[in-house]
Amino acid sequence: MPAERRRRIAMGAEQLTAFLDGSAEMVVAYVNADGWPVGTLAGADRHGEEITVEFTDPTGTAARVGLGDAVCCVAEEGTRYDEIRGAIVRGEVTAAATADGRHRWTVRERHTSSFDFAALADPESSGPVSPREP
Repeated sequence: MPAERRRRIAMGAEQLTAFLDGSAEMVVAYVNADGWPVGTLAGADRHGEEITVEFTDPTGTAARVGLGDAVCCVAEEGTRYDEIRGAIVRGEVTAAATADGRHRWTVRERHTSSFDFAALADPESSGPVSPREP
């Protein structure tokens, strides 16, 4: 994908803030003790530059994640290719609580990227531009 088209799919700052503020669920991902990535659906609440995620982990691997550890939160929406948009937030755990297999982490945002494939729609045609077209 050419660089200009790649830039076009990123959300603007205000759009990204509104998207993340409105995301009630995210996939939270982390690396377990064996070095394998783990991801689970979590309830999410964003407040400023932090996201609080709450989820159940029946495997017990999330209990090994501690303060300062890196995690990733991913929010997305849309059902068709030309509607899909989302954000990927890389951050670190700043608060963690665990009780009865339920986890509540506060994640400080360190780096955020976004995508909005509707931005690839060709305004002069009736449909989206194929990602393989120049």
